[in-house]
Amino acid sequence: MPDDQSVPGLRDWKWVHTPGHSKGHISLFRESDRSLIAGDAFVNVRQDSLYKVITQEKEIAGPPRYLTTDWEAAKESVKSLESLKPAVAITGHGYPVEGKELEMGLSKLAKEFDSLAKPDHGKYVE
Repeated sequence: MPDDQSVPGLRDWKWVHTPGHSKGHISLFRESDRSLIAGDAFVNVRQDSLYKVITQEKEIAGPPRYLTTDWEAAKESVKSLESLKPAVAITGHGYPVEGKELEMGLSKLAKEFDSLAKPDHGKYVE
């Protein structure tokens, strides 16, 4: 990706390095309307709950627990995205989320990441 954070073919969009779920993970942000494509930096349907996956119940949650390789980087990425104050977000899992639901959910996740998102044990948990 270009060093100036531009996104080839998507004028007005900037890429944001959001490692954690994977080393090279990026999210895309458009300042003009504060639109965010977060990928798996965070999700709005918990992936470790079969019930929530089936019902698509919205909940701002950390990246998928089963394959997030760096939890400290993931926490910093969530904080970075929260600081952008997105108005709407599309994540890798779930439907778009916007407004107060996004603002409050992402703020809570950024502040309480370790207790809300980081698993107690697993292959990638130190």
